[in-house]
Amino acid sequence: MNSQLIFMFIIELILIYLIALIFYYLLLIRRRIKIADRLNRFSVYKEKPETKLFDDFFNFYDNFIKNISKFLYKIKIFDTYSLKYQKYIKKEDNKDKMDYISKKILIGFLFIIILIVFNVFKSRTISILEIIMTFLIGFFSLDIFLMADASRIKKEQENDLLKAITIMNNSFKSGHSIMQAIKLVAEELDSPLGLEFKKMYIDLTYGLSLDVVFRRFESRVKLDDVKYITTSLTILNETGGDIVKVFESVEKTFFNNRKLSDELKNLTAASKLLYYVLLFIPVVFTLFIYILDSTYFDPLFTSTFGYLIILLILILYITYIIIIKRIMKVGINHE
Repeated sequence: MNSQLIFMFIIELILIYLIALIFYYLLLIRRRIKIADRLNRFSVYKEKPETKLFDDFFNFYDNFIKNISKFLYKIKIFDTYSLKYQKYIKKEDNKDKMDYISKKILIGFLFIIILIVFNVFKSRTISILEIIMTFLIGFFSLDIFLMADASRIKKEQENDLLKAITIMNNSFKSGHSIMQAIKLVAEELDSPLGLEFKKMYIDLTYGLSLDVVFRRFESRVKLDDVKYITTSLTILNETGGDIVKVFESVEKTFFNNRKLSDELKNLTAASKLLYYVLLFIPVVFTLFIYILDSTYFDPLFTSTFGYLIILLILILYITYIIIIKRIMKVGINHE
């Protein structure tokens, strides 16, 4: 495999990712359309039903994914593997954990089809290793989107947690109960954290104890600050005390932690810049060598031993990233 083929393979991967991004964007549009249709049933001014763009395609896609999931449930290894995607499921989405595995497999085969189409036009044969690598890239690309979305939601929850505590504290000062305070937060916050408070309010209306409700909230959100709130409320329930003073203390602690966190971000800005520089140095160095001598890396793509060296390089690079990230990591210790 010469340098030109390597360059074309990189271009193909970029095009594949662009197609995947377009497909992901279409899925987001589909989700918004479903939400709009669901809300339209409760609207006074109902719009006339119209044929939505790509409706037939997405209905076929949803049914196809469900059929694949039914088949995969019969295979134990996929049933076990799908458990790790349970955390991405939202009740309002009406999804199944196996659907994620079905989508990963479908995306992997889609990447292979695109790879074959590109190489047919170039009249070039494709090796088994290229097919496997392309399938794995497509298979794990969905995980990147899911982790990015989960990270975005977690950051939004962290940012809104202080707002929620402030609203609850003001509610307690007005003489409201915990249940009323939780309901007020759910109404005021139009965000992922507001949705979690809605779930808490529903749990309380069904008669669950406050300790259980906050424990479930803690297990869903998985934030260190939420553990602090849960522990405070549990002790308050067991020993009694003034909830206004407790939440004033909680709000003050959260405000100080947020202030300290902002100061740390400013102080560690140089460290983050150094981290990104160290992260991209190997990539830039590799590209620089390739520009100077385009045939320098050809031996790595002409034998099995060369592919093993590439795999070893990727493992070392990932390890290098993890070590540098751990060294540069600075956090707040809640005590």
